[in-house]
Amino acid sequence: MKKLLTLGIVLSSLSMADVIGGEINIGFYNHAPSGTATYEGDTVDIEDDLKWSDESDVFFKAYLEHPLPILPNIKVGYTSFSHEGSGTVQESFIWGGTTFTANDNVDSSFDMDMYDITFYYEILDNWLNADIGLNVKYIDGTIDVASTLQDESTDFTLPIPMLYAKARVDLPTTDLSFQVEGNYVTYDGHTLYDFEAGVRYGLMMGFGVEAGYKTMQLTIDDIDDTSLDADFSGLYGKVVWDF
Repeated sequence: MKKLLTLGIVLSSLSMADVIGGEINIGFYNHAPSGTATYEGDTVDIEDDLKWSDESDVFFKAYLEHPLPILPNIKVGYTSFSHEGSGTVQESFIWGGTTFTANDNVDSSFDMDMYDITFYYEILDNWLNADIGLNVKYIDGTIDVASTLQDESTDFTLPIPMLYAKARVDLPTTDLSFQVEGNYVTYDGHTLYDFEAGVRYGLMMGFGVEAGYKTMQLTIDDIDDTSLDADFSGLYGKVVWDF
């Protein structure tokens, strides 16, 4: 009986609450790469040696907020990254224990999937909105370098706990708001962060659009024999639905 009564109180509270809601974001992110990579050999420049260029990829985020004060709200996300490069090697380098010599024509590619789950609390909810919490990010990446006669690739995976924060300022009497959001961690030679800052314009029925600047720093030290010190930054745009 006590269990049924407790369940009834919880369900009643949920049915009467007007603060159950969430948000869905779908967007595109133009990212310019810079930095270096190492895999069982020399440190190579991802722009000059591997010839990676700007790319645009998709990202997705969804937030669920509930009225229970003890339990955290939940955010999930997915971001896809890809870069390709092709060109003539100016100086010889070793990648994966294999030497790629000067004047070789080299093709390279970088593919990475990034999955996020975040548990957060809303600490302000008015014209100034603020959230803090813990993000767990899982990265699954592949870097491949190939010439006419040889092909060497490395795969790396990395689960990362990170600090999370978000703030939004709603401009009174307008449909405009400014928002910043990000995750950060540094430990044991690794430093990772991703931040975005943008301007949102509300349209109708909870729908809106947002545009701004997004950056991600990925510094990993000897994960699956791979080290990477790279920045991926650029403009983004997205469609949002606040329900």
